[in-house]
Amino acid sequence: MHSVTLIAQPRSKTPFAKVSAMKTGKYEPRNSGTFGVMWFTDFGDKFWEACQGVDDSPKLRLRESGFDEMDWSVSFRFAGFKARITSVKYKGFFGKPGNSYMELKIGTQNPNDLMVFLQAFVEKFETPPWIMNNWKKAEAKCGFSKEEIISEWSKGMGREITEEETKVKGWGASLFGSKSDKEEQEYEVFEDADGNDVKMVIHGALEVEDEEYAIMSYADDVVTTEYEIMKINRDKKGNVTYS
Repeated sequence: MHSVTLIAQPRSKTPFAKVSAMKTGKYEPRNSGTFGVMWFTDFGDKFWEACQGVDDSPKLRLRESGFDEMDWSVSFRFAGFKARITSVKYKGFFGKPGNSYMELKIGTQNPNDLMVFLQAFVEKFETPPWIMNNWKKAEAKCGFSKEEIISEWSKGMGREITEEETKVKGWGASLFGSKSDKEEQEYEVFEDADGNDVKMVIHGALEVEDEEYAIMSYADDVVTTEYEIMKINRDKKGNVTYS
C-alpha cells in the first residue's frame, strides 16, 4: 500500500459532530452545541466531503475521544483508501483549532489515485492546509521539520509545492479569532453572594468517571488566565444546573 502521513492546520472548530453518533459511523454536522460534541473542524469536514466525491458510500468512525472537543481520532474507508485523522494539541492546555494540528494518515494501492485525491482535496482550501500557526511548537510535537511536512504533502500530491504556497495570505482573522467568533460563544449567568450577575463563557466540557464537567471562564476577563471547572447536573426533564 502506498501511504503518506500529512500534518495540517485546522482553521475553524466548526462543524461540530455528536460524539455518540460518530462512534456508530454517523456524521451529522452542526454549527452549535456544548455537551457531547467534538469539533470536527473545517479540515475534517472538507476531508469527508472529498471522500464523498470519490465514493457514494464512504465510511467513518470515531475511534478515540478524550479530554476536550479537539481530542479525537477518526478512521475512514472509501474507494479503496484507508485513512485516519487524529487531532493533536501542540501548545496550551485546552485544545482548539489555533493550537492543534491534524495528522492525516492515508494510503491506497495505487499511488496515482492518492495523488489525484489529495490534489482535489487541497483545492477545497483557500490557503494550503500545511501552513502551521506555530511552526516551532508543531515541529517539536510531531517530530517533523517544516521542510519534511511540506515535502510529505508534495510527495502525496505528486507535485512540487512552490515557495508562494508556503506563505499565509490574508489569514489574520481566521488565525486569531474574529468578532463573529466571540458572538458565537456560549454563556451562563450566575448570581454571586451579593446578588450580582456574573457572566461566564463556556469553553467546553469533559467527562470524568461518568460525570460531566463544564470548563468556564469569566466573560469580563480581557485575557483568560483562570478557568472554573463546574459539575453539570441534569434533572429528569433534561434541565441543566451547575455546582
